[in-house]
Amino acid sequence: MMLSPPRLFPDDIDVAVVSHNGRSTLPRVLDDLARTGAPPDRIVVYDVASTDATTTWLAEAWPGVRRVRLETNAGPNPARNRAIAEAQRPRLLLVDSDAYLQPDVPYRLREALEDHADAGAAVPVVVHADRPGTIQYAGGRLHFICEAINPWADRPLAARGVAPNAIGTAPGVCFLLDVASARAVGGFDPAYFMGKEDGEFCYRLRVAGFRLIEAPRAIAHHGSRPRSAWLFSFQIRNRWHFILKNYDTRTLLLLAPALVLHEGVQFAMLAARGQVRAWWTAVREIGPMCRTLRADRRRVAASRRTADGEILDAAPLLVRADLVGGRLGTLAKSAYDRWLDAYWRLVGRWLR
Repeated sequence: MMLSPPRLFPDDIDVAVVSHNGRSTLPRVLDDLARTGAPPDRIVVYDVASTDATTTWLAEAWPGVRRVRLETNAGPNPARNRAIAEAQRPRLLLVDSDAYLQPDVPYRLREALEDHADAGAAVPVVVHADRPGTIQYAGGRLHFICEAINPWADRPLAARGVAPNAIGTAPGVCFLLDVASARAVGGFDPAYFMGKEDGEFCYRLRVAGFRLIEAPRAIAHHGSRPRSAWLFSFQIRNRWHFILKNYDTRTLLLLAPALVLHEGVQFAMLAARGQVRAWWTAVREIGPMCRTLRADRRRVAASRRTADGEILDAAPLLVRADLVGGRLGTLAKSAYDRWLDAYWRLVGRWLR
């Protein structure tokens, strides 16, 4: 049941929309925000170096909405960080420009934050825009090899239930952030152009002792399309930076055999499909990203309130069908999932 929004939008929430070439999607995003009751002067659109007609259209169609343009496209994180830095209220509704919100989303998420004093952020359940009864992302957790676990993918929305849940990670589609918590962990890592840029932020929130709450009655609609091959290098590079930056030393040592094996499996899968170049690109780029690694690790360690073993998990990996291949590939993946699960049962208890 959809909640009719109250007449007054909550006074403790600012709204930020992060957009790159969003001319085709922003009209619906802003219309949806208007239906939540959000006043135009409470909304800021952070335009990440768009080359379409976004800026002109915004000025004409939504003159009351503030526009901030970033001249360089370094991905969404610099814009997200600017929104966090400029927020005037204690909570920030952070929305991607292809996320379509039901009118009650801000209220459901705010309620989740109110009910969980240790929450750093609340998120909606994300459903497919073209299949609104089917979940795209919910109940996220982080596999110990630093890949997302999405146990509710393509399952019926009705099966998810309605009670808010503490989860492990979430996509950057929509967050209601506790601004003080987001600032305390340093916001999003601006070095991540694409890939793991949202999960890495969630992980640092969790490490610092803040919970991530999913409110199943808050629904965001989001389009989906296959990831382009050129994104593989960002995923590989950022995964290794994520691990080296955030995992405790004991975690790195105990997980090293599985992490090395996974890298070999990943390389073999990419090589079999002619994508070795993406792997080598990631290897070349990880070095420059690690120049500040020592300081980054110190900051994470200083904020740590939760052990890695309380955050990490093991479950069947979500792998693109074209990378798995046919029946033989499916059997191999199943065997690999079982091996990883057994390894986690062996070492996970020592990381809590």
